[in-house]
Formats: sequence, structure tokens, C-alpha cells
Amino acid sequence: MKPVLMRHVATPPDDSFKSWENAGPYLHNPWHYHPECEITYVNKGSGVLFIGDQVLNYKQDTLIMIGPNLPHEWRSDSKENPDFHSQTFAVHFNKNFPGAEFYKIPEAAAVNHLLEQSVRGIQINDAKTKSIVKDKLMQLLNTKGLERISLLFSIFNNIVSCEEIELLSSLIFVNSIDEGQNHRMNKIYKYVMDHFRDQISVEEIACEVHMTTTSFCRFFKQRTNKSFIQYVNDIRIGYACKLLLQEDYNISQIAYESGFENLSNFNKQFKKIKNLTPRQFILNFEGKK
Repeated sequence: MKPVLMRHVATPPDDSFKSWENAGPYLHNPWHYHPECEITYVNKGSGVLFIGDQVLNYKQDTLIMIGPNLPHEWRSDSKENPDFHSQTFAVHFNKNFPGAEFYKIPEAAAVNHLLEQSVRGIQINDAKTKSIVKDKLMQLLNTKGLERISLLFSIFNNIVSCEEIELLSSLIFVNSIDEGQNHRMNKIYKYVMDHFRDQISVEEIACEVHMTTTSFCRFFKQRTNKSFIQYVNDIRIGYACKLLLQEDYNISQIAYESGFENLSNFNKQFKKIKNLTPRQFILNFEGKK
């Protein structure tokens, strides 16, 4: 199966960037990337965001900035409750829409730095900033002309001024995606996203990208500084953390749902990656409520 990783973001002919509301019972954008930067505010709903080599639990009032060509996937919680609803406000823009020379002026230095950081993905955690950016993203839906551009730059300024931000994907991941091997690496990541809950062997994934097992292991380690098994376990444990926060799952169920064949190995890998047991993780989360 040939993966479709590049998503073209269609910009209206009379606009230099696209803003929109995405609403429905279930939000799922398959593992993809695009050359545009993206700012998304989750107004309703919850789920998991796969972004680079990070797995993030998102919920209402989550604000994320995603840089160009950073693979990601929004996968909302699937619930049978007909009242369950997802709603996001987003804007997609090409970094150079104001012209490449714009970022060379002194006044644009902070914005340029923000956009450079966004290649790793950014989560904005300050409540006031999130509220302001949400309102401006909603205003963008019905704004035209210079006021529209002014609003977008105002959003940049709000995020630049925010001290409570978190960089998400690792530099190792970002630096591993080069032009020459872009397709092969993204095919690997796409395959992991689709199959991490199954048993994936190194031989199997090597065959998928038409490499010998030895060549694949060397190739993957050079670009991620991790073994393939370690990378898969990181994704599985990240997904398990999301499930642990849902009351209708017990730890044994989560171990199997996350792709581990037995509870013992799940506990071992969880402790290795998170430095605490699954039960301690739950208690730690509940203590912060």
C-alpha cells in the first residue's frame, strides 16, 4: 500500500492563507504532513495527537502549533454517545506568505524564531493566551483584507509573548527527515502509526521499505538515534498513557490494547520510559487534579 503523506491545503483564491472550523462527531486526520504551518485550537472533544515521535493526549482547550513538514495525526476518542462532539478552529499558512525578505527585518526576528521552533511542534499552555488565540481564530473565519493579515500576526505575537510553551517532537526526529530519505522514513512512521498495536518485527518493516534487516537497523538508528523496537515501544507507551487516564480500562487491558503481548513486559517498558509504574502514573495524575 502506498501511503499518502502529503496533504495539499487548498487556499481560497482571494486569500493568502486558510482558516476554518472543523466540527463533527469524530475527528481523525490520518498520519500526514504538509508544507504549511498549522495552528489548531480544540474547542470541543478529546483524543490523541501523534506528532513526530511524540504522543500527546489532547482535550478541550488545547492549543497546538505545527511547523512545516512535521508528520502528525489527530485521532479523537471514539465514543458511542451521540452527544460526543469534536470542534476545532485552525489556520494553515505558508511561512513565506508575507515574502521571504520579511523575516530579515529586526521586528520579525521573534516571529521567525517561533516558526523555526514550530518544526518540532509547540503546545501553548498559558490559559490567557489560549483564550485570546481562540477568539482570534474564530474572528479569522469572517474577516477579510488587511484586517485578516493583522489578526494572524497578532496571533503570532500572542504566542511569542507566551512563556508557557512546550516543544513536542525531538530534534532527533526532526533532523532525521531529510530530502533524500523523506519518503522512506515517512513510510516507516506511517506503518508504525497504523500497526503499533499489532506485533511488528524488524524483518517485517525492513521488507516494507525494501531493505535487508541489517541495512534497515543501521539506517533507522542513524536517523533517530534509537533502535526500531525502542521507537515502537515509545509510541506504545505514549498511547498507553492516554488509555490509563480513561476509567473504563484496567492496566491489563491497556497493555494488550497498546500492543504488548504480556503485562510483565508492559510494566517493564513503562517504568523504563516514564520512570514510574502505570499505577504510579495514574496516582500522580489524580494528585494534580
